[in-house]
Amino acid sequence: MESLFQDVRYALRTLRKSPGFALVAVLALALGIGANSAVFSVVNGVLLKDPPFTQPERLVHIKGNFKAANLADISVSVPEYRDYATLPRAFSSVGAYYDDDLTLTGGDVPQRLSVTFSSPTLLPTLGVTPMLGRGFSEDEETPGREHVLVLTHKAWRTHFAQDPKVLGRTLQLDGESYTVVGVLPRGAEYPAGTDVYAPFAPTPEQLAEGSRGNRYLSVVGRMKPGMTLEAAKADMARVASEQEATHEKNYKGGGWAITVKSLNDEVVGDVRGTLWLLLGAVGFVLLVACSSVANLLLARAASRSREVSIRAALGAGRQRLVGQFLVESLVLSLVGGVLGLLLALWGTDLLLALVGDGLPRAEEVRLDVTSVLFTASVSLVTGLGFGLVPALQASRADLNSTLREGTRGTDGKKAGRLRAGLVVAQVALALVLLVGAGLFAKSLQALSEVEAGFTPEGVLTGRIALPRSNYGTPEKCEAFLRELISRIKGLPGVESVGATNLLPLGGRSDTSFDVEGRTRAPEEVWPAVEKRQVTADYLRTLRVRLLDGRMLQDTDDASAPWAVVINKSFADLYWPKGNAMGQRLKLHQKNAQWTTVVGIVEDAREWGIDVPARPMAYYSAAQIPIYNVNLVVRAKSGNPELLRTALENELRGLDGNLPLFNVAPMVRLVDESIGSRRLSAVLMGLFAGTALLLAALGISGVIGYSVAQRTREMGIRMALGAARRDVLALVLGQGLKLAGMGVAVGLVLSLGLARLLSALLYGVTAYDPWTFVGVAALLAGVALLATWLPARRATKVDPIIALKAE
Repeated sequence: MESLFQDVRYALRTLRKSPGFALVAVLALALGIGANSAVFSVVNGVLLKDPPFTQPERLVHIKGNFKAANLADISVSVPEYRDYATLPRAFSSVGAYYDDDLTLTGGDVPQRLSVTFSSPTLLPTLGVTPMLGRGFSEDEETPGREHVLVLTHKAWRTHFAQDPKVLGRTLQLDGESYTVVGVLPRGAEYPAGTDVYAPFAPTPEQLAEGSRGNRYLSVVGRMKPGMTLEAAKADMARVASEQEATHEKNYKGGGWAITVKSLNDEVVGDVRGTLWLLLGAVGFVLLVACSSVANLLLARAASRSREVSIRAALGAGRQRLVGQFLVESLVLSLVGGVLGLLLALWGTDLLLALVGDGLPRAEEVRLDVTSVLFTASVSLVTGLGFGLVPALQASRADLNSTLREGTRGTDGKKAGRLRAGLVVAQVALALVLLVGAGLFAKSLQALSEVEAGFTPEGVLTGRIALPRSNYGTPEKCEAFLRELISRIKGLPGVESVGATNLLPLGGRSDTSFDVEGRTRAPEEVWPAVEKRQVTADYLRTLRVRLLDGRMLQDTDDASAPWAVVINKSFADLYWPKGNAMGQRLKLHQKNAQWTTVVGIVEDAREWGIDVPARPMAYYSAAQIPIYNVNLVVRAKSGNPELLRTALENELRGLDGNLPLFNVAPMVRLVDESIGSRRLSAVLMGLFAGTALLLAALGISGVIGYSVAQRTREMGIRMALGAARRDVLALVLGQGLKLAGMGVAVGLVLSLGLARLLSALLYGVTAYDPWTFVGVAALLAGVALLATWLPARRATKVDPIIALKAE
């Protein structure tokens, strides 16, 4: 232990004598370690941490699929939920839920709460026990006894100041009284964003077999001990077959199937591959940084060869010498790790800001103990990794050979080849990252050029939840919406205003339908249509282009025949001959009427900018009422967010108990819909830029060191008549040779990377030749620039001075 302390003190004294070397090495390591720590914090929070439920690996999500109608992962009806609670053998318990927005009144201002209406079995299925009070009892699943609440810890803290006496308190939600009976532990809410839970009490109508097609529930199941996911899938395939056989009318011909997916996969969604890819990419950055520091250590070890030889001559063994050099590298890595941890604190916040609200489980992302231990481990491993080879190389120094080589001013050949090999590795890794960054950048550019079918710029959005207690009839709902829109239209700065039940990119609302005069074959299934309820000026506000017929109008009210505007995809799919205008269709829903197609509009990307448009039907909100209102307000000019206060005032003047929430410019919603793609492009660009800089420094450092070692050779060449351009070409050729070898190796590695990226790209092939050629040319140009400075120094060598120095 005493010798270790001596080595540490000696390392600190040695590094203090070379502040430039120490600073460059520490900064390079800090960048690599800090970036790895920040990305690992995200991966740990999103992918590695278990959800706060009992044995979460046994939890699954259950959804339906009509394969023939291209309907995947749809919700579940009440009768289907009852099936899943009784028919499967795979589950020990099953819970169901749906979410809604209710308004909390009784305080200074009304507040919106996100309410999850759940079966009494949901929380026990998740394995969540209230920290205060109780959950729901079975009898509270019946209408009339369901007015009780369980608060999430977040709502208890935010709205009730963690009052321990909150149990038994009566709250007014949408004008109805609810009693608080429990409070959940911190972080135990599911789905994410839930404020309170209330019992789901299905009506006799919802329980009837006739409502089997009324799907709006999400279902969670807990697998029995020892049950595998594959076995659960097989069991649910049996249940699907039984449902088809028992309820032939509801499922026949649709290719009915049941999806069983682990709860964690359901929560994480499609970001899993992206995050693992980014963690691998940032690992490449760390390898490049380690290569740079190893190169610095090799050069420094060569300059200390006399010191090492003398210490060896005085009795220091090779193990002692290797240990000394490893201690120096560990000191560098630990200092770099501490600085990297500080960078990771800032980097984690930056990552969350870049991805916006599109990252699942973002509340779990933090620089916690696991992240600190990861950083410490990375620091230790990198210290040993980049320090071992230089330590072994330096410890082989021999006094006689060192003195002989020192008189010639040359470096050992093995060390020179090793440094060149490290530069080749740096260039190769930098090229791999540059190719990835280039492909992601082109993908993001292709996505930005997609015609969304609507114009989000200049539009402000916001939500209003209309309570059924006050707006329970279509007439009241339509009257409120008509008056609110009239008031907003009169505001200065407002160009137009509309409303819908779902914003673009805000979700799905698909349903089946019939076409008048067209009979389906027994086995024929038509693709479902996406349905939107909109006000007269909604499509105009979003600037969706009219192709034929007319838009919806204020006269398309409850007293008029039902009218519908469809998109081009709908028209082309069902009326390819172009005779869609005037056709009539009827939705499969309660109180639906035969509806005339009065207009055709351009396709709008409702499901995602990177998802092709689907058949869409826009119905009048005066004929099918909206209870969850999404406003879209287009400003005449300037920032649409400046309209927020005016909108809130108009709403308060109309109904003081209704809050306006989720207020955001529509461009932000569009940006967040491609947040994971932007995160990939930005981070890969940052990683590639860092690697490119480190590779350039590596090339410049190796060539500069080589020039310094070959001063005598350069002097002799120039004394014998070599022109400065010959020396320049010699040095440039050396640097370009290393870069060329690195580019060749990197291109081979990039082919493997491209295969991994193919599923994450949009509008660009994984083997895009222009990206590969452009990156190779960029790297060659940077290598040429990095070599130019030491090459110019070589041309300025004075032959007389060089020879005298030797």
